[in-house]
Amino acid sequence: MWPVVLLTAAAALLVILWGCVVWLALRSALALVRLSSVRPLRDSPSVSVVVPCRNEAPHVEAAVRSLLAQDHPDLEVVAVDDRSADATGAILDRLAAADPRLSVVHVTALPEGWLGKNHALDAGGRRARGEWLLFTDGDVLFAPDALRRAQAFALAHGLGHVTAAPRFLAPGALERIFVSGFAVLGAVAFRVHALRRAGTDAFVGVGAFNLVRREAWLRVGGHRRLALEVVDDVKLGLVLRRSGVPQGALDGAPLVSVRWQCGFVASMHGLLKNAYAACEFRPGVALGAALAVLLGGVGPLAVVVASLLGGGGPGLWLGLLAVAAEGIVHGGVARRLAGDSGLCGLGAPLAAACLAGVILGSAALTHAQGGVRWRGTLYPLATLRRGVVRRADWPRSAAPGWPEGPGSDRLGADRESP
Repeated sequence: MWPVVLLTAAAALLVILWGCVVWLALRSALALVRLSSVRPLRDSPSVSVVVPCRNEAPHVEAAVRSLLAQDHPDLEVVAVDDRSADATGAILDRLAAADPRLSVVHVTALPEGWLGKNHALDAGGRRARGEWLLFTDGDVLFAPDALRRAQAFALAHGLGHVTAAPRFLAPGALERIFVSGFAVLGAVAFRVHALRRAGTDAFVGVGAFNLVRREAWLRVGGHRRLALEVVDDVKLGLVLRRSGVPQGALDGAPLVSVRWQCGFVASMHGLLKNAYAACEFRPGVALGAALAVLLGGVGPLAVVVASLLGGGGPGLWLGLLAVAAEGIVHGGVARRLAGDSGLCGLGAPLAAACLAGVILGSAALTHAQGGVRWRGTLYPLATLRRGVVRRADWPRSAAPGWPEGPGSDRLGADRESP
């Protein structure tokens, strides 16, 4: 009797949990205007694209060429070769010789008190001349009108910072399952639907596409404020919004795309560097996050299996309902951001188990090696903890909503101009 009661209660709690997740996911999905639906402006303010590159020889030429192919009328690309040991610097110099819009900054030594990428972003941003800055990565591909459309969205809504979630190029099913699970976790954590309202704790930052007004970036101290922050892209969003910069988010697929990591195992390995950093290097937070992901992702399936072994009952049907909700949310995200048919939703429990393992593994690895190893450099844990930009230090009371601007009532629904 008691096992049935306990299973039924657990299933009911999981149904409530996934009801909340479905509600948050739907609100976030509705708030994510498709970049491809935004009507670009004819006259766009000047923009500089800052691309940090370290040992990106296999990808950097295609990425930079896609930036130089932008139809923006006043474009500058600043590529920062950050101590590359491969042909990255030579490739960038060759491209710059053929196109005066591209300039290359060669970093030969890393100053004390900096992470390499953050120093490269800061150096590139201060070299740039544009009214707007786009911070991106050296392996991201852009459609020719992506930048103008994102800038038009920002101007219409009076925003100072806009992100765009890229299309994940993930040919393998397991890889799509994992990256989609990661995206679900991000959607729930960021709560982009709350960016419109002042005083909410929502904020967002995406390494592939952080478009910010130069004046706003300088006002918060540029990337010097983030000098030792491992998850610099996310924390840039935190610092900007809680410093009074209105912030918005777009669905960049398919105009912005990236092959995040090459394969399922590589995708998990790629998160080992920053999963613990996202928990601000706090063991209790990491443990709580891992347990929450495991409970939410694997719990529904575990209840179904336990109910079947126990002879069914109400817990079985409630567990199946939670499994279905989980699969629908995961499959919907996979369809939208990874080009999947939606069948990846069946692998949601696997993604959750892997994500929980990555969080715990990231914490264990960081402590075992005494810090974070990033692109060949080991940054000591004690130093990184001193450099963490903590959410608690940035009150949400200063976070603005969206001011209304010309055309803001119609821009999100506009389709491509003929």
